[in-house]
Amino acid sequence: MLNGLPRILIVRLSAIGDVVRVLPALHCLRDALPDAQIDWVVEAKSADVLKGHPALDQVIVFNRNGSFAESAKVFLKLCRQIRAGRYDIVIDFHGILKSGLLTCASGAKDRYGFARPRSQEGSYFFTNHKTKLGDEVVNRIHENLQLCQALVPGQKSLDVTIYIPEFITDEIEAYFEETFHGDKLVIAMHVPVDRPEKQWPPEYFAALSDLLLADGRFEVVLTWGPGQFEVIEEVLSSCRRHPHPAPEMADLKHYIALVKRADLYFGGDTGPMHIASAVGTPVVAVFGGTHPEQHAPLREPYTILTANPARNGEAGGGQRRSVAEALRAVDPEQAYDACIGIVSAL
Repeated sequence: MLNGLPRILIVRLSAIGDVVRVLPALHCLRDALPDAQIDWVVEAKSADVLKGHPALDQVIVFNRNGSFAESAKVFLKLCRQIRAGRYDIVIDFHGILKSGLLTCASGAKDRYGFARPRSQEGSYFFTNHKTKLGDEVVNRIHENLQLCQALVPGQKSLDVTIYIPEFITDEIEAYFEETFHGDKLVIAMHVPVDRPEKQWPPEYFAALSDLLLADGRFEVVLTWGPGQFEVIEEVLSSCRRHPHPAPEMADLKHYIALVKRADLYFGGDTGPMHIASAVGTPVVAVFGGTHPEQHAPLREPYTILTANPARNGEAGGGQRRSVAEALRAVDPEQAYDACIGIVSAL
């Protein structure tokens, strides 16, 4: 409710998957405080996850393009904008220096955040209500809910809403009708990742695509983001069959609509994986250097093919696998079996 009370600001700047995983906490806040004004400050690359969300009153976008000096000017302007919002409560779900500075700049009386070690880069100095997490490994979603509990005890929700304009849904539906056979299941395969410890080999994506297309029941669309099409070209050059490279998406909303329309998502531990799960698309994901229990998708059904580094050979002997070696240990045949297992159970 714009101009409602209390005035609450959520700080979670990026990345896309991390923004998605704060959405259940947003639902808890809105359920408990229906008359509050709830705003969210987020970086531009993740803003489409939030734009149009019915539980938010304002999405404040941090555009940090350009040089360091230009980004610093934009950041200072953002701090002044947040200060002018006269927030009563700020919740820092990010826990880094930038988010801490924004929390401090708000001047809010009540500033919630994580305690160390979850809070990093000194961000804990800028909060006066600190949530200490236990030693056990839990999903980031539940960590965020624990922080939310400090403000609204007893609220529990795993609801997620990502708003997609109707015209974008119509555009994606038209693309599917023109591109794919209506009697086949469409698998959205997201190849590129930003971090090498999450990259399943591109030639494995090609082999998996060939297996799925040879099966006869599936179509494969290879999805990608800005500046990532070279990886798609690498996969296509290794394919014997013909998956469809997705068209360039106008924005993240279009990707969200595409993966929602798909029958299955396959890829790594990435923002697109969390989007797919949030919009209800079944997921098969290969994990490399990240912890499956901490970063698993939100919704069932999903299958995680774990590639966490482990010792080769007998206990106490051998060398520790590298992440790249562990990722290669999950072969295309295993991935194919996992995809078949998911769709057979639908």
